[in-house]
Amino acid sequence: MESIMKQFYSILFSLAVTLLSCGGGVDDPYIPVNPAISSSLTSLYPNATDVTWSKKGNYEVADCWVDGNELHVWFNTKATWVLTEQAIFRVNLPALVEDAFSNGPYANYVLDSQTKMTLPPQVVKYLLEVQSGDKEYALLYQLDGALELDTLITNANQGYWPDILGI
Repeated sequence: MESIMKQFYSILFSLAVTLLSCGGGVDDPYIPVNPAISSSLTSLYPNATDVTWSKKGNYEVADCWVDGNELHVWFNTKATWVLTEQAIFRVNLPALVEDAFSNGPYANYVLDSQTKMTLPPQVVKYLLEVQSGDKEYALLYQLDGALELDTLITNANQGYWPDILGI
């Protein structure tokens, strides 16, 4: 009888440890430490829904939906809006940007992704990620098709666009 009680307590103890180790924070959403950051998002995008937050380096990033578009909205620690990213299809590139890329020095590179970047004060630019062999570049185009920046990102952390692009 004593050995059955020891087994029972051993199982009970194991179960308690398991429950305690699983219950801590797994489902807790990340919320920016500075509440002004959430207020800044609401001011900038009052119709934002399904907002989730993450921390990327020194930035707080809101992943949200606005008017049917998925956006990634970046803020610095002072609650200042830095940029908004929106992944787009190539067919949604402005004609001048498409022409500049197709006829430019990176035309033979593989186009990996296209992102509409909105920067303060509501300036729209287009970020194209291209690669050739083992080299990958970020190309930043203005609306008129001017290539503003081309930077090697082969070994860069591509999730931190403000730092990579010098924004």
